[in-house]
Amino acid sequence: MDCTLERYRVQEVPIDSIDPSPENDDLYGAIEHDEQIDILIESIRERGLEEPIVITRDNFILSGHRRYYACKRLGWTHIPVSRRQVRRLANPEFHRELATFNTHRIKGVGSLLRESLLRQNTGEDLYRAIVEHRDAATKVDAEFLTVDGDKDIEPVGAGRQEFLKAAQAVIEDLRDYWPLSVRQVHYRLLNNPPMTLTPKGGKFTRDHYLYKNDKKSYNKLVRLLTSARYHGQVSMTAIDDPTRPVVVPNGWSTVAKYLEDEMSIFLAGYHRDKQNGQARHIEVFAEKSTLYRIVERACEPYYVPFSIGRGFCSIPVWRDMAKRFRESGREAMSLIVVSDYDPEGLALADDAIRSLKLFGVDADYHRVAVTREQIDDLDLANDCNPAKESSTQYAAFVKRTGGADTWECEALPPDYLCEQIKNAIESNMDMDVYEQVCDEERADCDELARIKRTLASDLRF
Repeated sequence: MDCTLERYRVQEVPIDSIDPSPENDDLYGAIEHDEQIDILIESIRERGLEEPIVITRDNFILSGHRRYYACKRLGWTHIPVSRRQVRRLANPEFHRELATFNTHRIKGVGSLLRESLLRQNTGEDLYRAIVEHRDAATKVDAEFLTVDGDKDIEPVGAGRQEFLKAAQAVIEDLRDYWPLSVRQVHYRLLNNPPMTLTPKGGKFTRDHYLYKNDKKSYNKLVRLLTSARYHGQVSMTAIDDPTRPVVVPNGWSTVAKYLEDEMSIFLAGYHRDKQNGQARHIEVFAEKSTLYRIVERACEPYYVPFSIGRGFCSIPVWRDMAKRFRESGREAMSLIVVSDYDPEGLALADDAIRSLKLFGVDADYHRVAVTREQIDDLDLANDCNPAKESSTQYAAFVKRTGGADTWECEALPPDYLCEQIKNAIESNMDMDVYEQVCDEERADCDELARIKRTLASDLRF
């Protein structure tokens, strides 16, 4: 017979001539006579064995241990088998072979983990994957340049100490949202404006030196925080510029160090999808990158996806959002928008809904910030800036709001804005279903902890 067809040949052999593979218990646990086994026995009794048992050349079972058990319980003396050109005895790769032949079966968490570990690549394959995964170093032939002189950062002088203390207080108050943008510090200072300079005398009144919502004050704050960070008066990690991402390649000095780091997080990354079982698909869209930390903090507990724009977004943002909605299988979608109270902020929020419609998604729309009610409730009336008349959206904005005053999202306290987003998310969720998923996750973690202990006790090198 053609060797390519040999694997499909079915023959009937005495049932006592084949044996279960002991390695099957290692992978999937010993077979227990439970309700599922009873169902299998009854099925075989009524319809027979619809698929033959797969065995090795030396008569050990590769696939069909539960069916073999059921047939033995039924008193069968012969059983149909299909033989593979694989041996169990003296085969160091037999665990891997067994896992390969059982990809179709329904398995518990522990079985899946053991099977996955057994399918790991060889050392050569793993090394090739590592090389392909990391970016190849780029060699550039260039001459070294000589740079003369030093960068001189003046310390914060005595006249700016009130200004510095006010900025330090704001930064510490917002520690949970580090790294901050300078603009976030700027708006917090407007709540109780400090003097940007304490003069020894002069012709100007105190009001002249108070921090204001203008470009001049903002630039003073930039210079103050630059000096304070270089001289250790403000943490270097407290302020960031999210518009300038940095990529730092990482590596390990030894295999031992790598294993230590990996084992410290082994099985620690498991999470249930907190949106599982929900009737609506929820997304959050925020106008600019300075809102990233706040939006992330609000969305993370609920596993709600969010997108950060930089003004009006291009097609891929709405295409991917519509795709996530369709893949969720849910019938309705809610879009929660966070944008400035200005011509562009209101217009791009409307544009989000219109863009989704182009992809066939008619989403319910919740714009949670910045609103006129929030401006009034937080007494932000004096922290406004006039809208730019050059904006193409200026006339529509004035008609819509009745004025030209604008407020940015950073004018809202971070905790307050975070809470507004969370409230909007929860209002679109079934919180009883959410709590049930959280309870199931805690139960899953107990199972993973048990598996981790079992693996630790069984590891041999």
